[in-house]
Amino acid sequence: MILYPAGPELHAISTGRQKPEVLIRIASAIHPYVTAIHVREKNKSPRELWALLAGLSSCGVPPGKIVVNDRADAAWLSGAGGVQLPGSGLPASAVKKGFPGLRVGVSVHGPQEGGGAAGEGADYVIFGHIFATGSKPGAAPRGTETLRETVLACAGLPVIAIGGIVPGNCAEVMRAGAAGVAVMSGIWEAENPAEAAKRYRHELDFARQREKTGGELG
Repeated sequence: MILYPAGPELHAISTGRQKPEVLIRIASAIHPYVTAIHVREKNKSPRELWALLAGLSSCGVPPGKIVVNDRADAAWLSGAGGVQLPGSGLPASAVKKGFPGLRVGVSVHGPQEGGGAAGEGADYVIFGHIFATGSKPGAAPRGTETLRETVLACAGLPVIAIGGIVPGNCAEVMRAGAAGVAVMSGIWEAENPAEAAKRYRHELDFARQREKTGGELG
């Protein structure tokens, strides 16, 4: 069963640098605070990926919060809640037809791609990178203005911001119209991942409350 978000979304995307047992332990600790846990492990074989997904479920991570990168078949067979498609991946419409019930996200890099994903029936997009990030050295950030343009192009489809997101700039991306944020090392490689996830959640919820009250919260 997909666990649809009720508030600002917080996606924790695995880095591909941690051993399965470490990833599972962290996921077990952070899942109460996040909307989705993305299994983005490009170097794993299908059997290794399957074992990891089984390990996550057996350790108490709600299957509805698990999102599998690119592999709709593995997501479907494991009972995961969704799949995250790369921009060059299968069309969201084809995946939704073949695997009904999966929440389908698409990674995009600009307004045109965002609008295209929306037209294909994606449930949300992840857009970035917003700020400078060590995962993309030398690549210029796209910034919050392009984020705002992407939000408009997606015409109501949730846009999740990624890239250089820290608790201190969550409010800025929310003001630009993002439905939430996606984080990799800021959570997975934090000294205390659960506390880091909790802080992101607090900042996102606080930012949403400020929007609702016209910025009057202290």
